[in-house]
Amino acid sequence: MQDDDFRQREAFLAVVRAGSFSAGARALGRDVSVISRRIAALEKRLGIRLIERTTRRIRPTEEGRRYRQKIELADELLREAEEEARALAARPAGTIRLTVPASFGRRWVAQALPGFLKAYPDIRIVLHCSDRYVDLLGDNFDMAIRIGVLTDNRLIARKLADTSRILCVAPSYLDHHPALTHPQDLRKHDCLGFTPMHSWPEWRLEKEGQQIAVPVQTRYESDEMDALILAAQFGMGVALAANWLVQKELAEGTLVPVLTDWQAIGEDGVWLMKPSSQLQSAKISALTEWLVEWFAVPRW
Repeated sequence: MQDDDFRQREAFLAVVRAGSFSAGARALGRDVSVISRRIAALEKRLGIRLIERTTRRIRPTEEGRRYRQKIELADELLREAEEEARALAARPAGTIRLTVPASFGRRWVAQALPGFLKAYPDIRIVLHCSDRYVDLLGDNFDMAIRIGVLTDNRLIARKLADTSRILCVAPSYLDHHPALTHPQDLRKHDCLGFTPMHSWPEWRLEKEGQQIAVPVQTRYESDEMDALILAAQFGMGVALAANWLVQKELAEGTLVPVLTDWQAIGEDGVWLMKPSSQLQSAKISALTEWLVEWFAVPRW
C-alpha cells in the first residue's frame, strides 16, 4: 500500500511539473494509461480533485497546488535527511578553520584542541586567534568562538559556557585608596581601560534591574587585556576583566573582586558559531560535540 501511495504521488508530481499526462508519462517511462490510473486512485483516496483536465492541457486545482507544495517540501526534507545520515556516518576528515578571540584562544581553546586532534587523526585544524571581528561567511571560516551578546542572525549558535566581567584589584591597592561601595566610587579611582570594550570609555553595570554607566578615568589603557591584568596585580588600578581571564589570579589571591553585587552589562556567554545550514559535515559535528563536552566541565 505504501508503495502504491508513493507511485501515485510520483505520477501526480510528474504530470503537474511536465504540464501534461503524456509528458509526465514519458518522464517516468510509463504508459499514459498507467499514470492516469495512478492519479485517479490518488484523487479517490484523498477525496478531492487535484487536476483539472481539458482536451489540450491540464491545470492543478487550488487543492492540487497546495498538495504539490507540501509533498515537494516533504521530498526535500527526506533528501536532506539522507544526506545528513551519510555525512554523519562518514569518517570525520578534512580541514576546519576556526577563529577565536586571542586571549580566550590562548588560555582555553588551545587546551581543548590537542586531545581532539589525537582522537580524530584525519582532521586538520587552522586556529586563528585574533580580537578582530571575523565574518565567517566572508572570510571563509568554518566555525568561530565568540563572547558576549550575539548579533549575527545569519549564524547558528551553541552556548559553551557562561561568562561575566569582574571588577578586581590587587589587595595592596585597597590598602592605599578609598573603599569601593558603589559604582560611582570608581570616579575617584585609577581604572585600567580596555579600549576594544563596546561601551568604552564607560563601564556599564547593573544590580537587580538598576543600571548605571560610569565614565572612568584612566592613567593606563590598552587593547591588550593581559597587560591590564598585570598592571592590576602591581596595584596600578581597578580592572574590569572577564572571569575566564582572571580565574588564576583570583584563585591565587593576587587579585580580589570588588563591588561583587554589581554585574557588567553585555556579557552572557561563550558561544560556538557556525554558518546557518540544514546540514553539517562529520568533521564539524565532531568538533562541536568535543567543545561542548570539554567546556561542560567548569573551567573558571
